[in-house]
This record gives sequence, C-alpha cells and structure tokens, in this order.
Amino acid sequence: MMQFTGDDIEQMMTEVRQTHADLAARAADVDALTATATSKDRVLSATVDARGVLTDLRMTGQSWRELAPKELCAKIVAVVAQAQREVQERGRLLLAEGGPDGLDPAAGLPTADEMTAMMQTMVDQLQGGRHER
Repeated sequence: MMQFTGDDIEQMMTEVRQTHADLAARAADVDALTATATSKDRVLSATVDARGVLTDLRMTGQSWRELAPKELCAKIVAVVAQAQREVQERGRLLLAEGGPDGLDPAAGLPTADEMTAMMQTMVDQLQGGRHER
C-alpha cells in the first residue's frame, strides 16, 4: 500500500492547481474560437462564435437573388449549421488536447474548488485505506 507524506500530497495539489490553470487557459482559447463555413457554390458564408451564435452572414454575387425564399433560407440554415459543427469540433479538440484522462470537454471545466475537492476525496480514500490495514 502506498503511503503519502505531506510533501507528496502538497505536490499532488500543486499539480491539480496547475492542471486547472492549464485547462482554464484552454477554455479561454475555446471561448475565442470562431468558424466560418461557405456554401458549395460560394454564394453564402456564415461565421459563428464559440457558442455557435451567428456573428456574420455574407452573400456574394447576385445569384442568391434568383433563389426562392424557401431555398435561400435552407441554404442559410445549412451553412450556419456547418459553421456551428466546425466550431464545436474545434473546441472539443482543443479542450481534449493534453487534458487529463477522463475529462469530458462537453461537461464543462470543473472549478478549482471542485478539482481540489476531488483530489482531497482521493487523498482521504487513500489514507482511509491505509488505516484499515
């Protein structure tokens, strides 16, 4: 059975704090993401922010004016959805890159207090196991 000294526990806590700081920086990078998608015919392009909110819609040329309203709307919805999927995937990859095992990027970033509590629970369990022997 492993035994942990106060220094070992403090080192683990320092690592937890550093991991949280790294993840918070990564989350800030994710929040700054944008994605732009362009229709196959290059007539429409849509840009969304990290949350998938439409921030820009561009129509080039004049051919879009010849589309029926329903068709134009369908193209707009498709290009916005494409940009939303792209920004979501880029965000997921950015958060997953180098993150700790078991971190679910879709679940959101745990707070420093939550990470400290998780580490304290683990330490308590390890120390509890030592006392049971």
